Amino acid sequence: YVLFLFENFHAYRVIPTDGRPHLPAAVKTFDGDSRGRWEGDTLVVDVTNQNDKTWFDMAGNFHSDALHVVERYTPVDANTIGYEATIEDPKTFTRPWKIAFPITRITRPGYEIMELACVEGERDLKHYTEGEGGGGGNKK
Repeated sequence: YVLFLFENFHAYRVIPTDGRPHLPAAVKTFDGDSRGRWEGDTLVVDVTNQNDKTWFDMAGNFHSDALHVVERYTPVDANTIGYEATIEDPKTFTRPWKIAFPITRITRPGYEIMELACVEGERDLKHYTEGEGGGGGNKK
């Protein structure tokens, strides 16, 4: 298994890498059904069985329950992972498309991942306004 923990919404993904098949097509979940395999140092994650309730982004760009995503996580160096995803959804898009970007480790001394929670005294806001922590905002 590979486990992803996310700062937002207490979310996580458990990705089996033992070759098991996807769940039956009739089973649709919010985050879909992920199955991983290794191609050398690259983790390839095949995601199917998503429902149509999620958005791609905060702008509300949507997809259907026919969404199929293949993600590739490739180590670049000690602090960088190259991420690439191929998105296919014949009910929504005319052809498959790709996105790619680096995922970088924050190495600033004293940095810690904070829970994304809307509470008084929220300390994580600076990560979003300074462009760190995966949120929007402009880098200074």
